[in-house]
Amino acid sequence: MCVGCRGRADRTQLVRVTARCGDTGPVVEIDHRKTQPGRGAWLHPSADCVSAAVRRRAFGSALRVDGLAVDPVGLIASLNSAGDGGQSEEQVAQDMSTP
Repeated sequence: MCVGCRGRADRTQLVRVTARCGDTGPVVEIDHRKTQPGRGAWLHPSADCVSAAVRRRAFGSALRVDGLAVDPVGLIASLNSAGDGGQSEEQVAQDMSTP
């Protein structure tokens, strides 16, 4: 479920975010590979969902971290710099069966 719009979506359509320790305290960062340890939250890769999550203060409660710093502009820029919204293209194996 997206922490911004609270809409349900398939995992392939969402981006995982986690909290990491920064210089000024915990900050939100995108988990592009969806493998970082710890609690994560899921978000649609759109500026509207990021804005809604920041407005509702959803990251702190979803990640269960007090004093969480969220930079919405940096988060949106990070989503956009990933090319396709932080989503990687699914790899499909070739048919290797013997004819």
